[in-house]
Amino acid sequence: MEKQKRKKFIIEGNFQTRLILKFVAVVTGAALLSVITVISLFLIKYNLTLKDFANLTVSLAGKGVTGASNFFEIVLAPIIISNLIVLCIVIPVSLFYSHRIAGPIYRFEQSLDLLLHGNTNFMISLRKKDEFKYLADKMNALIDYMRRNINEVKMSHKVLKDRINRIHSMLSVEQIDLPALKREIRELERFFKERGTPFSY
Repeated sequence: MEKQKRKKFIIEGNFQTRLILKFVAVVTGAALLSVITVISLFLIKYNLTLKDFANLTVSLAGKGVTGASNFFEIVLAPIIISNLIVLCIVIPVSLFYSHRIAGPIYRFEQSLDLLLHGNTNFMISLRKKDEFKYLADKMNALIDYMRRNINEVKMSHKVLKDRINRIHSMLSVEQIDLPALKREIRELERFFKERGTPFSY
């Protein structure tokens, strides 16, 4: 299987969508948790209720400057905005990273389809920064193992077929050449001994 440059970022749509949604859910959950944590700390520390937040102001003083702003503008808004910025970064990053995962998965699926159709004349090649390279190496080793054994089985089948045809020809005549028949049988036995354990190549 030749190494090709992927032009599409969406390869395995369902998988990539689920992965991106999980990243988004984590960031959104973290944002909500941070907001809830800040609000809870204010409620506990200053003995406030949720109704108090409507008129809550926070005074800032420093270097002779004093100002006041509502709680949302000074505390919650920066948290929400920063998490939205993080979310805008996470979505393209997760799409890019999912591409590094979905690409190899797609190649593995293609390779399995080829194997199911009896094709072993290929090797799996991944891009430099793709994930699952160790799995590709394992699959390539399996493909090579299957190729060698399938070729050995084909060759053995041909040899056995020729030997059996010869023996059948010897038995079909009126006067059987026993020495020649014994030689063929010995050659057949030798062939099996040389092959050893099936699928050991």
